[in-house]
Amino acid sequence: MNQMDECIFEKVKGPAWDAIRPMMLEMCNGLLSVSPDSYAKLTTIYAKFTLDSSPSSPVYAVMWLKSSKQITVGFALPPDIVNRSLKDAPKGMTYRGLTRYLSLGIDDKIPVNFVEWARDAFSNVKGGVNE
Repeated sequence: MNQMDECIFEKVKGPAWDAIRPMMLEMCNGLLSVSPDSYAKLTTIYAKFTLDSSPSSPVYAVMWLKSSKQITVGFALPPDIVNRSLKDAPKGMTYRGLTRYLSLGIDDKIPVNFVEWARDAFSNVKGGVNE
């Protein structure tokens, strides 16, 4: 399936999002590339990335879309994944099960490990579901 809720596009449609939208969409594509069944759904201020489109599907990543100046992604990573780009939860951006967070501004570059972290988070959550 590998789908993204159309509401996500609506959320970032305005001109204020022009500078960061390409990076945000690239990050969404990277997060969804981990499985053909992965799904992204918009809530009020963030997009949840789940194992599939079922309403009770576990979350492996969350992307906060609170500001057109910065994108924050939280990953449900296992404890052995360490990288200096990954931090603790920024204030007001905690989500159950997420362990490490990446915040990028307009002038930042997506780390080369981004899709690897997405895969690790997906596998970590999927493994926990199957146990």
